[in-house]
Amino acid sequence: MSVVHVTLTPEELAAAYTQLDSQERSSFLAAVFDQPAQQQAALDLLVAARKGLRRRFSPRQQQLLDSLLAKNAQGKLRPKERRQLDELMAAYGAGLIDKARATYVLHLAQQAEITER
Repeated sequence: MSVVHVTLTPEELAAAYTQLDSQERSSFLAAVFDQPAQQQAALDLLVAARKGLRRRFSPRQQQLLDSLLAKNAQGKLRPKERRQLDELMAAYGAGLIDKARATYVLHLAQQAEITER
């Protein structure tokens, strides 16, 4: 009998996990954690999720965003400022999505820990 080794990225690991029911998740986790490469992928995913939740705009970026939002509310933005505001808002939105994803990953990890007990 031949053995096939499959290595998943942290994102693939999380995606696979979310598609399983609770009973399948337990056996999936047992199989994953029997493989050292997958253990590291899972740990990397959790570390990245925790970092993502701590990420914030720098004080300078936040001050610029606040200033541009105030000018926008007054209808006094110049085209260059409009582009800056658009870029900052896009970064802010991407950060919100990253934080939502990180929160979900950490929730899955907590559920896995509860299931294993």
